[in-house]
Amino acid sequence: MELMDRVRERLKLIETDFVTSLVRVQFVKDYGDLPTLNGIVSLRRGDEVELPRWQAEELLKKGYVNIKEQAISLDEVNFYHYREKRSQSASAPQQLPQDFYLKAKELVKSLDKAIRKSPSSMLLRDRETIEKNIMELAETRLIKIIRLAQAGGEEYREKMTPEETILYNIVRSLLEAWRGYVSGLLKGG
Repeated sequence: MELMDRVRERLKLIETDFVTSLVRVQFVKDYGDLPTLNGIVSLRRGDEVELPRWQAEELLKKGYVNIKEQAISLDEVNFYHYREKRSQSASAPQQLPQDFYLKAKELVKSLDKAIRKSPSSMLLRDRETIEKNIMELAETRLIKIIRLAQAGGEEYREKMTPEETILYNIVRSLLEAWRGYVSGLLKGG
């Protein structure tokens, strides 16, 4: 398996973990019997239970539940973007929520849905700004992660998202292989 295939597979596993993680929902209308991890449960309006995210999202689409989990907002993305760009340390990434990129994806999807439903210049501007800020944030962090991989920044791993940790590990491995190759050449290997 090629390196890129392994990377895509690992990133897909992170997405799978996200969609199968449990979220708390509250039923806004009676549902009846629902298969859950704890067996079949009869659910009525007002009941709160934890369900896998994918199941909660399907029930949300059908109007049965409200998801109690806090979604990431435009303001939060803008805050993380600003903080990362203005950080005093040019080499250390700032703390991000572990599910930042996947929640950012959900935010963009919800904006796209709102634009399709009721297009407005404000929504279009928000969508453009949020995409720009997420991309700039990711690029700024990418530069920092590459620097850390080059210098050995293990102490900053807890500030990286799972996706970024994969990137860090790969870049670090590639740099170590390159250094080993050059060192071997110089030693006659």
